[in-house]
Amino acid sequence: MAELEHFSDAERAYCPGCGASLELKAEQAIMTCQYCGSESKVVRRLRRLEPELPDGPPPKPPVDPSKDYGKWGCEALIWGILNGSDVAEQIKMAQQLDSWGHTRCKPLPGLLARYVSFMLTAPPELDKAMRGIIGKMICSDDLKLRNLAIRVGQKYGFSRPGSKGLLFALSLGDAGTVKLLLEIAEWAQEVGYEDYCHEALMGVQTAIGRERNYRHVCNQILLHRVPYVTGQVREWILKHTRLEFDVGYRQHRPWVLELIDDMATEQPDLIEPLKQCLRVCRGAESPEAYDDWILGIRRLRTRAAKLAALETVRAPHHETDPARAQFYVEE
Repeated sequence: MAELEHFSDAERAYCPGCGASLELKAEQAIMTCQYCGSESKVVRRLRRLEPELPDGPPPKPPVDPSKDYGKWGCEALIWGILNGSDVAEQIKMAQQLDSWGHTRCKPLPGLLARYVSFMLTAPPELDKAMRGIIGKMICSDDLKLRNLAIRVGQKYGFSRPGSKGLLFALSLGDAGTVKLLLEIAEWAQEVGYEDYCHEALMGVQTAIGRERNYRHVCNQILLHRVPYVTGQVREWILKHTRLEFDVGYRQHRPWVLELIDDMATEQPDLIEPLKQCLRVCRGAESPEAYDDWILGIRRLRTRAAKLAALETVRAPHHETDPARAQFYVEE
């Protein structure tokens, strides 16, 4: 984001909703993120627009009161779930509601807040069944539906009691919901809601695993949060990084070294856990590669970061003049 720091006519920015890279176009006053659907107004920096959630009238009961739920429409199914007293029947209604066709139901946006609010206190098995339609909205190609579901998550995700079904649905949002789920996990830890915190962290992992294009951005977000979190959240991020994110993505080594460099003076207790996140990398293949490697270490400011880099690299595959590496030898 260096160009944003020095020039007012920047051509790129980052979505304030999920962190994805955006191309600024002069003719567009409003930008819509293709990953999370957040709308941002182009000013000196991107600010996410936060409209009120739609609030429609209560759902209408079915015209046909029979239990053939396949004949009930979206609105009637929601009415039955919210007003039912038999959990088994409510689950059947929620399962019937879980279809792509119902995501296009016109009254659904105005009923979504009531629906998710009900999930907060629903029995676990009903909460699990009710999450299906939310997940389909988040997976939808319609960014308005996707963004609506995420905004509902922003409103009701920070609740106690909370809905684990809602967290699961949010985890289907790929890069678009990583930041939100991480914030929910941090909040849950602060208020002592440990199992909910764990569920939110599993949602972060699922969302990153599903992402294809911006996985590196997601993992940068995690590393940037390490100094500011504690307990279960910090342990999970460090483990996630140590296992190379556990989703087939190999960590970008300089990120960890830069963080060690910063923490050497700010939070020295983080140095060892971060060093454990560094995998031993292969030695330089040529003198030129070795020079580049030495140059990279020279850019590090602290002894702790330089040692971490040196201790996690194999010997070069060629004869090396010891004098070329003299800079890191302590007197």
